[in-house]
Amino acid sequence: MRGRTSIAEVVLNPEMPAVAYAIGLLQADGWHEGNLDRKGRISLEVAVRDESVLTHLAQALPCYSSIGHRSRATNFSPHSETATLRFYDRATRRAFAELGVTVGRKATEIRPPLTPFAEADYLRGLLDGDGSIGFTRKGEPFVSFVTASPLAAEFFCRTVQKVCGVERSCRPNRRDGVANVMVLNHAAAQLAAWAWYSPDVIGVERKRTAAAHIACWAPPPEKAGRYGVRRKRWTAADDDIVLEYGPMEAAERLGRTAGSVSARRWRLRNGAA
Repeated sequence: MRGRTSIAEVVLNPEMPAVAYAIGLLQADGWHEGNLDRKGRISLEVAVRDESVLTHLAQALPCYSSIGHRSRATNFSPHSETATLRFYDRATRRAFAELGVTVGRKATEIRPPLTPFAEADYLRGLLDGDGSIGFTRKGEPFVSFVTASPLAAEFFCRTVQKVCGVERSCRPNRRDGVANVMVLNHAAAQLAAWAWYSPDVIGVERKRTAAAHIACWAPPPEKAGRYGVRRKRWTAADDDIVLEYGPMEAAERLGRTAGSVSARRWRLRNGAA
């Protein structure tokens, strides 16, 4: 009887932005098949228009990977062009499995890593896979997340509370047991600025562009009360703290939410303040 093959250990640090993002996106849209002790693969398929994110992920992986293309008919289009990232390295697959990218169907089981991780990047990965970001017909910004995983829904709601200072319910609906959580207006701008904290973060380009527009959103002064925005003017000293410290520490020093600090930083760096 053949013994188990010895393989080198791969350590993935979820506190690194690219790794945390990859975990979130693979949990949302990826597929881990096979066996951790034998053959298997992790794959991620996206529309061709989003292929650049696969290129960036491939560069961050500690193993060989490939990107392939295919065209097929779907329920939405008779001619759908997709790109797929694949890697087979067993040690890398084991490392991702330990961080929550488990083998097999995982829609109801995905969870944040159990060790410290880059939360903004992990959330951005989830949103690039199972989230939506944009403007409603009324021109109001929104960020929403759909998941069948109770732990993923709890993480999103907990993050919204911490970053935006608003509460959301993570209870699933009765029809299909899926949680659909959304934030609007000022909270959406705060969350977008926090998750897409820099114009060069790894992610789907079209969603990064939408986040940039949302992060700069602010209601007209005469309608601020309607959106629940308490007008607290920023001072030059406040701006210095925003640029010097991270969102959480700056928020604590200024008595504001991390989301408002992230939105202010975005506006300062992009000349929109």
